[in-house]
Amino acid sequence: MHDDLQLIRQLDMEKCLKDGQLPCRWAPDFGYGYGLPLFNYYPPLPYIVGQIFRTFGASFVSTVKNTAILQIFLSALFMYVLVSSLFGPIGGFISSLLYTYAPYHAVNIYVRGAMNEAWASVFFPLLFYFSKKYIEKRSITSLVFLSVSLSLFLLSHNPMVMVFSPIVFAWSLFWIFRQSSTIRIKLIINLGQAVIYGFCLSAFFTLPVLLESKYVQLDRMFTDYYQYNNHFVSLYQLFISNFWGDGGSIWGPNDGMSFSIGYLQWGIPLLITFYLSYKYLKTRTLNILQIITLSLIAVGLFTTFLTHERSTFIWQIISPLQKLQFPWRFLNITMFIFALSAGYIATIIQPFSSKIKSIALSVFVILILLFNLSHFTPVTYGPITDNQKFSGEAWKNQITGGLYDYLPITASTAPEQPAAEFIDQISPNSAKYIITGGKKGTDWLFFNVELNIPATIYLPIFAYPNFRVNIDGQNYQYQIEPKLGRISLFLNSGHHQVYVKLHNTDIRSFSNLISFASLIILILFLVTRYGRSRNKQYKK
Repeated sequence: MHDDLQLIRQLDMEKCLKDGQLPCRWAPDFGYGYGLPLFNYYPPLPYIVGQIFRTFGASFVSTVKNTAILQIFLSALFMYVLVSSLFGPIGGFISSLLYTYAPYHAVNIYVRGAMNEAWASVFFPLLFYFSKKYIEKRSITSLVFLSVSLSLFLLSHNPMVMVFSPIVFAWSLFWIFRQSSTIRIKLIINLGQAVIYGFCLSAFFTLPVLLESKYVQLDRMFTDYYQYNNHFVSLYQLFISNFWGDGGSIWGPNDGMSFSIGYLQWGIPLLITFYLSYKYLKTRTLNILQIITLSLIAVGLFTTFLTHERSTFIWQIISPLQKLQFPWRFLNITMFIFALSAGYIATIIQPFSSKIKSIALSVFVILILLFNLSHFTPVTYGPITDNQKFSGEAWKNQITGGLYDYLPITASTAPEQPAAEFIDQISPNSAKYIITGGKKGTDWLFFNVELNIPATIYLPIFAYPNFRVNIDGQNYQYQIEPKLGRISLFLNSGHHQVYVKLHNTDIRSFSNLISFASLIILILFLVTRYGRSRNKQYKK
């Protein structure tokens, strides 16, 4: 996979939990062993899910695979649930297969290793389903599940949250304005409360992302190779090519990876468009499902357009889009919207006999597998164990991967050598020291040191708010070494006890409290609902 850091992220998540760092913020093995505030900014959901498999004894390699399998299964299931509520079970079956076997879905899992991006696509159908269900039925349970879905979406992938939220908003407004004018304001208010509650559930992550990004270097993630206008794709790549490869995205049309929408994924919506256009010209009327379908196809075409260089003017006008890095990321939304709209085909074949429908569905399944199944296989692969991945050159590649991703602003450059265990460097070089009783965790360091002369020691930790240093039982105001941004301490000769620990800032503490309180409320609600349901069954 391109993003070959799945195992080490899972490893550091597990280390955090065992060490009592909850929620996990500081990943100790990243940054060449100096640690990085990875999970303060990088959404943790796939690794929280992965920890379930680890709890049941799965290896790290198997955990990554199982997390991917679960993502594929859930995205298929939730798509079926959504589309079945609109177009019936046949429509749900068709859309679910199209969504599951979309080529870009395979790109995320088998080529890019974009686990977070893939998991975001799990919640596209859930957000559509629960928002529509609440607006139509006004069930408090649907509202709560909408909040939960939103919170998990927020914990999945930051760029997808940015670009998909307006689409969910437009979808909700459509259904709201189909209700009577007397309840529209109430629906908007209640949905707004659901959004706030979903934000509160995920506040432990979302608030630091919004308010503490100034503490790390993010600009490098949007310049040079990662600049958006280097990664537009061609119409041939989108609609004609069925190329499959595990190379990279480069400027121009000769990318080493696929950006195909999928023949059936765009072909079925096209046929539906022709059919509904003909129907409208003949009857001059369209029912609500037909309007929805055509609107969805239009949205799908627009998100596809945003992957092409002709859309550059939009990227320049709406500058936050540039944080997406790769315009082809919009294919996540395209594959969802086109698959959703394709469910309308079920209403077209509904009048036909069961035999014809069975034949049509069989042909559809054969074609979807024929065109796309080969994508869902790694281009190159082989057996590998946890020990192989966590040792030698493979381990070095992981701890140095993404060195500038979330590097604290205190560092002017990334480290070129691995961090030492307790003292990274000492000045002057003539100083001698002896370390005893050394211990370290994910976000803390403790050791005793004996110095022969006064010296400055540099710890193998990047300075980052809110690291606190305690020396000989007293709080110590440390200095920051300017090159690597390490914590530096000036100590007199003799024996010293050093303890360093990352503490929460006020923002992190507040966000933790909000999430914890919101989770308690959710648990109480679910327990109460379950109790009421049991009582009703008992009375019956």
